[in-house]
Amino acid sequence: MGRRLLLVEGKSDEHVMYALCKRHGVPEKFRIKPAESVEGLLDLLQIEPRASDMERLAAIVDADQDVGARWAAARARLLRAGYRDVPAAPAPGGTFLVDAEARLPNLGLWLMPDNRLPGMLEDFLSFLVPRGDGCLPLVDDFLASIPSESRRFAEIQHAKARIHAWLAVQEEPGKPLGQAITARYLDTETIAASEFLAWLRKALVE
Repeated sequence: MGRRLLLVEGKSDEHVMYALCKRHGVPEKFRIKPAESVEGLLDLLQIEPRASDMERLAAIVDADQDVGARWAAARARLLRAGYRDVPAAPAPGGTFLVDAEARLPNLGLWLMPDNRLPGMLEDFLSFLVPRGDGCLPLVDDFLASIPSESRRFAEIQHAKARIHAWLAVQEEPGKPLGQAITARYLDTETIAASEFLAWLRKALVE
């Protein structure tokens, strides 16, 4: 069996993936490689498919503020790598590419949070906050109450501030994101988690 590799943007993403896979018993048939930046990950989308021993490749990239622009950047790298039928937009359940004729590995691509909305890993994790949780609305009120002149994070980082503020008021305050999954503060049985895990299994395991 050839190599199976999951590309993620950074260490935090890596820890979340390990915790999520362990929580759901996903077989350890692939390695996770953090790229340390979104640009680094996009570049790897062009480089890694050409590895002679690569059997399957998957990547998780934040959509950030513009889903269309981020998809276009990823699509351009994949076309340069040799994939021919790369769709013009991401599939709602995650994208899969199979190009046996070009002798490229099967590839899966997921845009965080859900292939539809702008956002990032932390937005996806906010979908895993247990239904009926009473703290998240209070966190939202607190963040909204901070005057713009006193707010120290950029608006693009709002999702990070939100999930970490929520984690700061859990039983053991301030757990990192991956540990929050292990501690079951986050509910990995949600529809959002199930859809993501179905994509991951199809891309790298099944």
